[in-house]
Amino acid sequence: MKIISFEKKIVCCLLVLAGLTGCSGGQSLPDLTSVTGSVILDGSPLPSANVLFQPQQGKTAFAMTDENGKFELMYNQDSTGATPGSYTVKISKEKNPEEPGNELLPAKYNEKSTLSADVKADQENDFQFDLTSK
Repeated sequence: MKIISFEKKIVCCLLVLAGLTGCSGGQSLPDLTSVTGSVILDGSPLPSANVLFQPQQGKTAFAMTDENGKFELMYNQDSTGATPGSYTVKISKEKNPEEPGNELLPAKYNEKSTLSADVKADQENDFQFDLTSK
């Protein structure tokens, strides 16, 4: 029996919710602002990492880093960005995607995240997260 990691469950749920939101019949979006960034692990870009920006209230924005460790947040499957506000940031990556539950990063970056970000309206929101594997 395979165990699905906490972060994969969150990402899957967010994608399903994003799909349902997209089918809601023209519901208007809140004011969104562009949010980009990069994830560095031990001095090197971290590709294929899941990035979640979770507000205290409201919708979680999500992204996956590219081969250069860069990301752009998605509000839903059709819209980029996030609403202005304070977020807890959770970053996760499995050592081997074929074996779920094998988290590469320490819990302080995901399940027990100490990372945060303040998204500001009408400003550049480009965040760099310098992580260590220890």
